[in-house]
Amino acid sequence: MSAPAGWYVDDAGATRWWDGYRWVDGAPVPATSPEPPQVSPGTSSSTVWVWLIVLLPLLSTIAAIGYLAQMQRGMFDMLALIPLDGSTSLDVERFIAAEFGMFLTPWYLVLLLLGWAIYGLSAWFAALDVRDLKARGFVRPFHWAWTFLSPLVYVIGRHVVIRRRGGRGSAPLIVTIAIQVVTLIALTVWVSVFVSQMFETVFSMIPPR
Repeated sequence: MSAPAGWYVDDAGATRWWDGYRWVDGAPVPATSPEPPQVSPGTSSSTVWVWLIVLLPLLSTIAAIGYLAQMQRGMFDMLALIPLDGSTSLDVERFIAAEFGMFLTPWYLVLLLLGWAIYGLSAWFAALDVRDLKARGFVRPFHWAWTFLSPLVYVIGRHVVIRRRGGRGSAPLIVTIAIQVVTLIALTVWVSVFVSQMFETVFSMIPPR
């Protein structure tokens, strides 16, 4: 009994149409999803919400500067309690208190609470940004939930999708990358200066022989 009509693999390994009696020339046409419609030329993708997402991390950076500065002072205060000359014994209680005080500062609480606030606000602003983009004609914009992974991921993905839809506006992505680069450079410089000052302080405390 002959096989019913349908697409089958022939003896050569190619997919062909079997009409129930014989092979028919031709190959299946792969299904293609239609391209999303393009927006009108010159449609801006800049919204107040995406700029809030871009600039919100600056608040966290300011808090981090305050925390690191206070931690640096705490480190030097802790080093001052170490009797390197052997003239006195180490006051363990004061040393432990100084060690905890170096990290558990008011700036730490500010940095922690601000980080969670920025995390939640960024997701909310991303949802509002997607709503505005849809109102401007952008079909299926980058999903706002990617912000939970990182605001940077959302800004990059948003830019890629907008470009594919024919929109314009690269400023949010450029500013985001600039902030990331400047923050990384500033952190590297601070670590270098801090380590250098710490070694200078330790060496100055060692009595000459």
